[in-house]
Amino acid sequence: MDLAQNHEKMQRLLSPFLDDELTQGESRRVRVHVEDCRECAATLEEMRHLRSLTASVQFAEPPEDRMAQIERSLSVRMPRQAGWAMIVAGLLAWVAYAAVLAWRAWPPGLQELMAGAIIIGLILLFVSVVRQRMIELPEDRYRRVKK
Repeated sequence: MDLAQNHEKMQRLLSPFLDDELTQGESRRVRVHVEDCRECAATLEEMRHLRSLTASVQFAEPPEDRMAQIERSLSVRMPRQAGWAMIVAGLLAWVAYAAVLAWRAWPPGLQELMAGAIIIGLILLFVSVVRQRMIELPEDRYRRVKK
């Protein structure tokens, strides 16, 4: 291994050396290299200085109500989105199923017509409610009200 490769290897080992993550032999090699190399000695000293600065930094704790709000938003958003996806997928499956049944038994009988009318009515009702809610959402003055 030439000197440039050894130097690069030692530079990569400076951080693990500082964190006591090296074997005894590797630590000894880094220590010897740092004694002979001004660049690595300066880098190691700078890393020690940064480590002491970051250790003294105090992080602000978020308020409890904000933490609770974050937890609620994460725990509610995912099931809600999954629920909407399941409803839409279920409705699409029912429409496809009704289309296949209608195609197989054409012309449909009275029972099929009634069941189809109920399903189509429910789908249209659902779509109209969702559409109306989406239209009114920007002007909903209560959407930011906290419970």
